[in-house]
Amino acid sequence: MSRLRTKHKNRAKRRIALKIIILLAVFFIISGAGIFTAAGSVLMGISGAVASFVDDLPKLEEFAPLENALTSRIYAADGTLIATFHGEENREIVALESMPKNLVNAVISSEDERFYKHTGVDIEGIARAFIINLQAGEVEEGASTITQQVITSIYMPLSKKVVTYDRKIKEAALAYQLEKFFTKQEILEMYLNTIYLGEGAYGVQAAANVYFNKDVEYLSLAECATIAGLIPAPGVYSPYLDKTTALTRRNIVLGKMLELDYIDEGQYQQAINQPIITQRPHFQEQAKGFAPYFVEYIKQILIEKYGVNKVFTGGFNIYTTLEPDMQVAAEDAIKQILPDPEDPAAALVAIDPQTGFIKAMVGGKDFGDMKFNLATQAKRQPGSTFKVFALVAALEQGVSPYMTYDPNGTVLYDIVGSEPWEVSNYMGESYGLPEMNIIDATVKSVNVVYSQLIMKVGGYAVSSIANEMGIETPLEGYPAIGLGGLTTGVSALEVCNAFATIANYGKKHEPIGILKIVDKDGKIIEEYETQETQVIKPINAYRTIEILQQAMQRGTGTRARLSDRPCAGKTGTTQEAENAWFSGFTANLAATVWMGYPEVNKKMTVIHDMRVQGGAHPAMIWKLFMERATINLPAEDFVRPEDDRISLQITTNPETGEVMIPNRYTPPDQISMADFKYGSEPRTQAPFNPELMPVLPNVTLMPAQEAYHILFAAGYMHIEFINEPYGEVPPGYTHRQDPMWDQNVERMRKIKVWVNP
Repeated sequence: MSRLRTKHKNRAKRRIALKIIILLAVFFIISGAGIFTAAGSVLMGISGAVASFVDDLPKLEEFAPLENALTSRIYAADGTLIATFHGEENREIVALESMPKNLVNAVISSEDERFYKHTGVDIEGIARAFIINLQAGEVEEGASTITQQVITSIYMPLSKKVVTYDRKIKEAALAYQLEKFFTKQEILEMYLNTIYLGEGAYGVQAAANVYFNKDVEYLSLAECATIAGLIPAPGVYSPYLDKTTALTRRNIVLGKMLELDYIDEGQYQQAINQPIITQRPHFQEQAKGFAPYFVEYIKQILIEKYGVNKVFTGGFNIYTTLEPDMQVAAEDAIKQILPDPEDPAAALVAIDPQTGFIKAMVGGKDFGDMKFNLATQAKRQPGSTFKVFALVAALEQGVSPYMTYDPNGTVLYDIVGSEPWEVSNYMGESYGLPEMNIIDATVKSVNVVYSQLIMKVGGYAVSSIANEMGIETPLEGYPAIGLGGLTTGVSALEVCNAFATIANYGKKHEPIGILKIVDKDGKIIEEYETQETQVIKPINAYRTIEILQQAMQRGTGTRARLSDRPCAGKTGTTQEAENAWFSGFTANLAATVWMGYPEVNKKMTVIHDMRVQGGAHPAMIWKLFMERATINLPAEDFVRPEDDRISLQITTNPETGEVMIPNRYTPPDQISMADFKYGSEPRTQAPFNPELMPVLPNVTLMPAQEAYHILFAAGYMHIEFINEPYGEVPPGYTHRQDPMWDQNVERMRKIKVWVNP
């Protein structure tokens, strides 16, 4: 490490240390502590320096929550009232005495084990965080107590997403004051009645009903630990989404309860051996309301910014981007293609590409049955949908879409630090063509061609362009990403916004659901302002559109094709049809459809006599929706940008001087970049140089070990031997190979050799 970097890192650590010392000093000053250890004496030494800062700390009464509840209202884009919020509808207040002691102890064990010992701020926790953050050079761990969580949820919601030391100092001061105003029992009761626990449940009574269909007082020890385990991330630990993850989290809470002597070994063993048995309430909501998943999406945004109290009692008027006619069209399209209760679920998001406005959103089959939003919260594998980002990355690098690759067989790539990446086409399909260009590979969604293209442009280039275009999930740069092999997965909202970026000629908007928020006094407290960022060249967005149009005209997306206007799109299907996608757009509306089960990794096969894939049910839903959603929109064509210069990788034929596009064997020193006006660029690929192309040797009718050595010496590292009886050769001898010998075969391809056992 350079001296300069070391100096900066040390300086950063000193700043963190100083801020944490100030935080500790503030706590001692506001609490009137007069006895210090050696470290405390140091804090006393700087007390004068922070005294003025303490004088400026906020007073709890300045942040007091509203006492008079006022109804907040949500309006659609046309002014239609679509939802109201008031405090009573999302939580049921219960006294602490009515809550099981196991639930209280589970929450304390999980969230704040020293709750009864501190006075709002956990100095021991701060000290632990101090060491971790000092070592990291940045804020990596907080030390929020239950009291501080009450402050951030009810009194300081606007700052809760931004973890800074200034905020933590204010939070600590307010937490100390809160403990002066209320007893520990009152703070616990406040916390347990307001904390969000997923599925639209605010507070433990609502959670007990949503997850176990019982009142909170009847929860078992295991059920108490399950609910306590939800607090850090209800969208991750919900037993409705992933029971394995929920079970692991529950058992961690139980282990902490055992460690803190809230339960004994016998209770612990009995509880961890119980499965999580969920039971939804028998009743359905009396009024689910209009566009319930969109309303819940807006609600969560508001709560993150303003806190539960203000959202439900503040009298806000929230004006949104939702188009009621499009919303009805979205819900009807899904019901028409997937009408049966046992059918998979589907999510749909529609966005105006020119503004980023969310026009429609469906997040599941029945909001009354499951409030988890599959359009925004579910992170699912996108399959071949992500080929679009590999295509854009290639065009941005100057790769011609007329460049060709071998589309057949199985290829393997040696990836540093990882297992070899093996790629075959969907259902093992081969095309009987020696070469296929990138356009046709997109139209037919050919994995083998795209794997070679991704290796050329680089996995990091694909992940980077995807993030720039609107995929918010952090992506790793592994090559498999270009075929949809993600670690985490993505949401339908992210994918739709990225496709909207293409439709908007490379200009990205953040997805917008709220146009403006007006407070109870008629004052506008938030208003949308148009912001767009050019993330890819307009001409490359246009070229992508042209290729995706062909995918709908003659490829995997034909079932989605619209008859009255130009459209473009791409299918996506994951292994064993666990997820099926269709994403596409017209000039003025983008939409993404995801189809699958809410439970992760649940497979789909044949639904309504049709094999599940992106070009089937999702494409049909997309078509039905778009036909109705665009009925009042002009049938605009995609227009080539004024600046239509294309930057292209080229090579020159040394004999004729003809400018051509490189082939996959062209040496890098023979490739250069040149600009062309759209339509004048070369589309003829340079002929292959036989001297640069490997030839597969014949390894039949010989001992298997000898065949292996011959292939290995020729540079073929990926060899699969298959035992198959064949009486014409001795045991241990080879009798067949694929691909056949004496032809050009790339060395990354898998060579299959059949052996008589």
